[in-house]
Amino acid sequence: MAHRTYYPVEGRRSEEKLLTSKLVGAGAADMVVADAATGGEIVSATRTGAGVFTIVFRDSYPELKSIVGLNFGPRATDGLKASFSAIDVTAKTGTLQVEVNTTDTDPAAGDTLYITWLVRNSGRNA
Repeated sequence: MAHRTYYPVEGRRSEEKLLTSKLVGAGAADMVVADAATGGEIVSATRTGAGVFTIVFRDSYPELKSIVGLNFGPRATDGLKASFSAIDVTAKTGTLQVEVNTTDTDPAAGDTLYITWLVRNSGRNA
């Protein structure tokens, strides 16, 4: 579990953490974790097939509270969208699916994905 300094997120429950990361497309290759050097919350985004990536999170958390957003901007590919087909914040893994309409599509070099999610950081208020 993460033991870093955080500033509180206002909410009904204590110990909730709002996490963010930024990934950049690279065509038919692993996505680049743009904020890895500055302590981003994603360690790697490994391509496993067209438009499908295995995500490894930096830290483990007891519960995912919400996926706040997955947004491309700027984007070079029209209609590009992303979603998690699987996510396990306890195991520090996720499967990210990128597509145009319903076709799995590799994000191009000009496609930047911003991800925000909310987790519970402790056993309190489970």
